[in-house]
Amino acid sequence: MIAQLEGILNLVTGSLVLFSSIGIFVLTLNARYTHAIARVRELYDEIKAGHQDAEKLEKELDLMVFRCHLLKWSFALLLSSAISSGTFLLCSIFSKFLSYIGPEILLSCLIFSVLFIFSSMVFLFRDVLVSLKATLIHIERLQD
Repeated sequence: MIAQLEGILNLVTGSLVLFSSIGIFVLTLNARYTHAIARVRELYDEIKAGHQDAEKLEKELDLMVFRCHLLKWSFALLLSSAISSGTFLLCSIFSKFLSYIGPEILLSCLIFSVLFIFSSMVFLFRDVLVSLKATLIHIERLQD
C-alpha cells in the first residue's frame, strides 16, 4: 500500500509541476492580451478622433487585432494542454488503483498535452513577431 501511495505521489508531483508551468504561461498570455486589447481601444479612439496619421494607425490597428486573434488561439491551445494534463493525471491515479486504464491512453494524453502546449508557444512566438511589426509601424521604422 505504501509503495502504491509513493507511486501516486510521484505522478502527482510531476503533473503539478506541469500545471504550475501552464499557470505561469497563462499569466504571460493574459498580460500580453490585456495590453493588446488596450492598444486596440486606443488606436480605435485615435482613428475616430480624426488623427492625422489615420493610415498608419489603421495598419497598426489591423496588426493589433491580429495579435488578439493569435493570443486567443494560444489561450485555447494552452487550455487544451491543461485539460489533457489533467486527464493524464486522473487516468494515472485511476490506473494505479484500478489497473484497467491502458498505457496507450496515458501516452495519448501526455502526447496531446505536449503538442498543445508546443502549439500554444508557436502562436505566442507569432504574436511577438506581429507585436514587433506593429511597434515598427508606430515608430515609423517599417520598410515597406
